[in-house]
Amino acid sequence: MDIENRIKIAVLTKYYGRLLTEKQQQVIKMYVDLNLSLSEVSAMLKISRQAVKDSLDAAIASLQTYENNLQFIARDDKIKQLLTKLKVEKISQPDLLKLMSILEDN
Repeated sequence: MDIENRIKIAVLTKYYGRLLTEKQQQVIKMYVDLNLSLSEVSAMLKISRQAVKDSLDAAIASLQTYENNLQFIARDDKIKQLLTKLKVEKISQPDLLKLMSILEDN
């Protein structure tokens, strides 16, 4: 898994990790955060390499489903973009209304 995918999974885990099972959280932490291989995770958890892969795949699919349905990361990105624009220049009335709308939805 390349660094971009690891970062995406780490961000998804930050938002939705607590919705995963304890085993999935553990596998994600070991594989993504600690950068261990599937074999290393397998040996440490005393489960097969395939079980680690299946757990990892299921966890990633769940994280992506949560974001697709809830869109917390997308919402936060929109807020950050609007706030950055506000810092750089005067924010337009439509953008201010958009920001207020996003914030009110919470």
